[in-house]
Amino acid sequence: MSVDIKHVIVHELIKEAKKDFDFSNPYHLRKTPLDNQNKIVVKLITEISSLYGSKGNSAHYGVFKEEITEQGPIPSKFDEYTQNTDYTSDLFVPLSVSVMKQLVKTAKEEIWSSGGFIVFCDYTVNGNRFFLISMIKKKNGVTISTKLEPEEMIHLDLSKIHQAARINFDLYEKFKHARESEKIDSSYLSFVSKGVGQSASAYFIAAIGCDKSLAATKATKKLPSEVKKFFASKAELKEHATKFRHEIVSYLDKQASNDVSAKLSDIEIIALSHMTYLDDETRDLYVQELMAHLNNEDIRIPTEFVVSKRALKEVKNLTYKGDDIGFSFEKALLGETADYDVWYDEESGRLSFTNLPSEMKVKLSQAIRENAKLREKTGANG
Repeated sequence: MSVDIKHVIVHELIKEAKKDFDFSNPYHLRKTPLDNQNKIVVKLITEISSLYGSKGNSAHYGVFKEEITEQGPIPSKFDEYTQNTDYTSDLFVPLSVSVMKQLVKTAKEEIWSSGGFIVFCDYTVNGNRFFLISMIKKKNGVTISTKLEPEEMIHLDLSKIHQAARINFDLYEKFKHARESEKIDSSYLSFVSKGVGQSASAYFIAAIGCDKSLAATKATKKLPSEVKKFFASKAELKEHATKFRHEIVSYLDKQASNDVSAKLSDIEIIALSHMTYLDDETRDLYVQELMAHLNNEDIRIPTEFVVSKRALKEVKNLTYKGDDIGFSFEKALLGETADYDVWYDEESGRLSFTNLPSEMKVKLSQAIRENAKLREKTGANG
């Protein structure tokens, strides 16, 4: 993963959990950006970026709160920053300071909130430009001194993301110019938080003015196809791809019927049930890859979402089971011409399957020969 850093700065939010701020010293602010070419700085941003959306660090997707009185000052200041086309740090540092002040304001209302180092970065990775705000914390460790004696060491915990928000510049601009109907199922902002909705972490989200997007339609449509696509891409999982998709559709149907949100953590459990024959290392690797794939910046299936009943109708299979014949296929595969995998001719009432897999073609050819011999034998005896 190669990151191109435009600006990066670190401040410190000074607060212990269950204690109020020392308002004479609520934070430690750096005045100038860090060297964006420094190898340690680049490593820091690369590690945070690689964790984003990974297993255990799944992102919620959303937008800024629409109500001006609820969103706070950060959305408007960020919008001002996006107009900074010459990429100078003149607006970057003040924006980071504004966020720090807002963090103090929202965190002081929650006794369980705690501080840490707040990393701000304007960077590009995989062709996407982001504005990142991430909290990292200190962690106690042990090292060996020059006297060959163990001693305590303080270092940064980069094993997981504690709190973070990330804004996609391109999607933000598209959202600003989108029609109202398009905005309903769109998002440009994502956030990772341990225990979203719990007050101990909600202050971080509130400070930035985040609001969860109800991107139900896209998530409902994408999830079945993306899990099938992922399984089909792995030789060991390929034969389970269709069955896994069916189970996901059934799961979404159940959640929708009970008016309960769908969760990626549930998808993980269902996926594991199809990997019991794999060794532990491979199984863990594939689950991590699947979660990262579903939650990444391109697919954008949030860690939790409301199932769209309308979208669910589009992804559910068309199924028929009679006494002598039956079929079941994905509704999206059906069309009116031979260009589609399943072709229905309304005039003749004929249903045709195209692009059949080789193994099915072999089985069909074999069955035709067997039937022909059986009919010949029956005719001869008749």
